[in-house]
Amino acid sequence: MSFRNCIEDAKAEGVLTDDQAKYATDLFDNLEAEYKGKMNTAAAQAQAGADTFDALRKKTMQRKRQKAMQLRTWNEIKTNIENYKDWRGNPNQKSAAIALFAQDRPAGFASVAQREEAIKGFAFGEMNRVIGTFNRNLFGVVRQKAKLDNLVRETFGEATGDASAKELAQGWSAAAEMLRKRFNRAGGAISKLENWGMAQTHEASEITKAGFDAWREFIVRRLDRSKMLDAQTGLPFNDATFDRLIANAYKTITTNGVNKLKPSGVGAGKSLANRNQDHRFLIFENATGWIEYQKKFGKANPFDAMITHVSNMSRDIALMEILGPNPASTVTFLKQTLVKNAEGDEAATKAIQGADSQIDNYYSAVTGKNNEPVNAFWAHTFAGIRQVLNSAQLGAASISAITDVNFQRMARQFNGLPVANTLTSYLKMLSPLDAKEKGELAIRLGLIAEGWTSLASGQMRYVGDISGPEVTRRISDFVMKASLLSPMTAAGRWAFGMETFGFLASNSKRTFSELKVENPKFAAMLERYQVDESAWNVIRTTTPYDHKGAKFLRPADIMARNDVGPLEAESIATRLLEMVNTETNFSTPSTGVVSRTMLTGGTRPGTVVGELTRSFAMYKGFGVSLINSHGMRMAEQPTALGKGTYFADLVISATLMGALALQLKEMSKGRDPRPMDDETGEFWAAAFLQGGGLGVYGDFLFSDLNRFDRGLGETIAGPVVGFANDVKNLTIGNLVEAIAGDDTKAAAELVKFGERYTPGSSIWYARLGLERIIWDRLQMMSDPKAMQKMRREETKYRREYGQKYWWGPGDIEPTRQPDLSNANLSSLLNIGK
Repeated sequence: MSFRNCIEDAKAEGVLTDDQAKYATDLFDNLEAEYKGKMNTAAAQAQAGADTFDALRKKTMQRKRQKAMQLRTWNEIKTNIENYKDWRGNPNQKSAAIALFAQDRPAGFASVAQREEAIKGFAFGEMNRVIGTFNRNLFGVVRQKAKLDNLVRETFGEATGDASAKELAQGWSAAAEMLRKRFNRAGGAISKLENWGMAQTHEASEITKAGFDAWREFIVRRLDRSKMLDAQTGLPFNDATFDRLIANAYKTITTNGVNKLKPSGVGAGKSLANRNQDHRFLIFENATGWIEYQKKFGKANPFDAMITHVSNMSRDIALMEILGPNPASTVTFLKQTLVKNAEGDEAATKAIQGADSQIDNYYSAVTGKNNEPVNAFWAHTFAGIRQVLNSAQLGAASISAITDVNFQRMARQFNGLPVANTLTSYLKMLSPLDAKEKGELAIRLGLIAEGWTSLASGQMRYVGDISGPEVTRRISDFVMKASLLSPMTAAGRWAFGMETFGFLASNSKRTFSELKVENPKFAAMLERYQVDESAWNVIRTTTPYDHKGAKFLRPADIMARNDVGPLEAESIATRLLEMVNTETNFSTPSTGVVSRTMLTGGTRPGTVVGELTRSFAMYKGFGVSLINSHGMRMAEQPTALGKGTYFADLVISATLMGALALQLKEMSKGRDPRPMDDETGEFWAAAFLQGGGLGVYGDFLFSDLNRFDRGLGETIAGPVVGFANDVKNLTIGNLVEAIAGDDTKAAAELVKFGERYTPGSSIWYARLGLERIIWDRLQMMSDPKAMQKMRREETKYRREYGQKYWWGPGDIEPTRQPDLSNANLSSLLNIGK
């Protein structure tokens, strides 16, 4: 009986499905054709049959492995959902399901978002010198491009004679190999390839524009077909199969994988564990071909290609480790589990209302689906507008960021870490001296490295979005760095993380029981992240990492131990890094998955609703994150006294730091500090909102308009709506007035428009000089009544806020220094005496 007949019989008996039978037949035909040129027909058929059988067995074993892992994951998730207690101590299965995707303090299990950051930290730790060498400068340009090309050639096994590039290439290769192995442990099956180089990136819009024929002709000439082997057989693809796979690759890239989705009620499409083999199908013959392809159809910058690969692999591994090899099917399982568990229980059924859409929204957030544009042109256009608005409006955000020192103190105090050196360690990390060395050390420890790996990462704290055209991202990135927001954010994160790893090392001689007695807060932090006595014994017996006499307990060193089981070591190291990263978000709050999802839901860019929602969400994420972090931590305290103590500390300290930020902002605008002893308490209400990241809403305590001359409704709608309204007034509004014969005041409005939306115009140390020397002069030239308006503005602040200008509107230079006594701090301190 021929092998084809065996396949047909197996299909008829139900041993093989239609898809499996077709796969087996196609594989046999391809192998038979391959072998016929090397041996006689009978031998070719025999060898093809044997190889097909081995391939089917291998594929079946992998499928069984993935299925077993998926079932094990589902059982763990079911147990976690049923045992979950919310901050009130009550069962809450909907919150438990959502906790799988984003950080949730009551959950005793990790989320996809936490796991992704930890895995990324391990990978970046391996390539810390790569990041330190090539991270972007103040203008968003990657450093040392010549050495970067040498690194690429070294990864392809091409000797360049550049010893430094060779060493950097080894760091990249170590990170990529670590990710490959971890992906496979999570259920994947990516084969190791010698001199693989690095993953290619694809710009779908450029490939679509070129068309299939042009793209195929360009890439095929640069591929090494001898290394492009069938993962099942280890043999090169024949021409027919190769052509089919190239066509499929084109469809996958240009449709973002939509061509692989199958409409069904179960998790649709290929499992994540299998899908990530695709990017290794295309293997370039040499570094030159890879570089040429990236310049034409991918990311021209190899540094960005490396960072993209680490980010994508970290995300996919996290999804698989938390949700199983097929995360999409787990989402379906989650929804069905909630319904089944609530069956017959009216209260439980009511409690899970809306769970389906929330689960979908969070899943879209962690997979990046909700950032995939529906209409690429409009999505990029509005993302670029948001970037420009950020660069024009966030120049003084670093003044607000001084409140980080207080959140650092609170996070350290809550977790039993040293508090006395909070400001010292923060300023030490902020100092430009040895910045490269300190940054590389922080990344080597596994700490978050967004400021060194992403354009415009500084705005993530307030916007939660770093998409958009590169030119606008570069503009925003420059302002974030020049205004010191990016350095301050990185300093805060790294200071807290390094303090924690150092404190772990200094306490390594203590047993877990001793920790509980001597520092119960620190022990409680460990227990919150499932670091029990057994895990602590592994941690504390790990040889500390020594950097110029300073000792740190690195998660990577725990994972590298040979005397501990590899899975146990990886689990402990991962939980430790998740702990540090999560607590870092308390020390330096920023917009995260929860706040982004709460504000934008499942909307996507490139749609009317999606863009309006993203406008609404701008600058609100930081305040939402504060509520979700410190606000929820306060609510979770087990006693009324604990809740009250945490609440009082949070409100009082945040208000005081908000008051400091508020006064510094007032002086940066040329005004004296605001009186702090007003009877209405309006100043302190505004200070409270400022400390909570909602300073712009404090303006409405005093006026119907905010600092940008916006009403409350327009402020809530967001900056993009305000920008659109200004554009409308400047164009259509002036046109209507001109037709009616009215004075348009177009020149004065154009100057005001330029002042409001010029990138960098709000940088705190340059803003006042720009306003007085440039914009005020232009206003006076374009508007005959400009001086009257400036005097009215001075009168308004003197009457409504009790402030005078130390550098008044229209003045070419300051008339005096700021009057600090106007704050009436001494009067405030004497209250009650």
